[in-house]
Amino acid sequence: MLAFLKKLNHFFAPQKLEAPAQLVAEELVSDETFNKYAYIISSRIQYFNDLSPELKQRFVNRVHHFIRNKQFHYIGLEPKEEIPVLTAASAVQVTFGLKSYLMLHFKNIYILADAYRMDNDEELYIGHVAPEGIYLSWKHFLFGYSDNLDNINVAVHEMSHALLFNNYFAKYGVDQNFRANYEKFSTTTGPILADVITKRQSYLRNYALTNIHEFWAVSVEAFFENPTDLKINMPQLYEALCRVLNQDPESNQKILKPEL
Repeated sequence: MLAFLKKLNHFFAPQKLEAPAQLVAEELVSDETFNKYAYIISSRIQYFNDLSPELKQRFVNRVHHFIRNKQFHYIGLEPKEEIPVLTAASAVQVTFGLKSYLMLHFKNIYILADAYRMDNDEELYIGHVAPEGIYLSWKHFLFGYSDNLDNINVAVHEMSHALLFNNYFAKYGVDQNFRANYEKFSTTTGPILADVITKRQSYLRNYALTNIHEFWAVSVEAFFENPTDLKINMPQLYEALCRVLNQDPESNQKILKPEL
């Protein structure tokens, strides 16, 4: 685990953050806001549609709170109300079982119209996480939620990276339960990843073989995109993800331990 943290620190040099002057308090949204947000989210994200009315209220409250604590930047496309709502919803989906879900290290979220290049790199990207913010291609964001069975969802993938980064390098908003469970997760899944690399075949898509960070993010994609098949094909990984995210997408209640 120490080696993992050193590598992560090497690639993502943490920036010092000043204490938030005033963190916008989480509050119960109005009926008008709830109905508007629920309509937008339900049109794209099946996870939300599977929630009970009580959990839908909690989900929308978190989406509203998340939006109010971020700055959204649009590159190559016009701002639309659905963009911050759905982007926040993807983050809340990944963190719904956690107490600290705002990922306070990241103040800025950059939404780009399509795939993009970074600096002089000729490779095209559809999303990435850097110390200064979270970047997402809106075209590929929508594509990710258009098919619930292909295990490809760039929003879930990048929010998983952001969640991990935040809980190891943020000065505020660290979820200690997540950290403790992720360290167990990395220990539990080490042999699974080693076996996958050795055999060069897995239920997960090949990008999971890149490194431990991509194994994590690709696993979370499959966890939310097609939990039934992941549970059948990789039960140990599925159980480990349930523990670290404190939720089970197959269950009616989703959240395993509400007290966390």
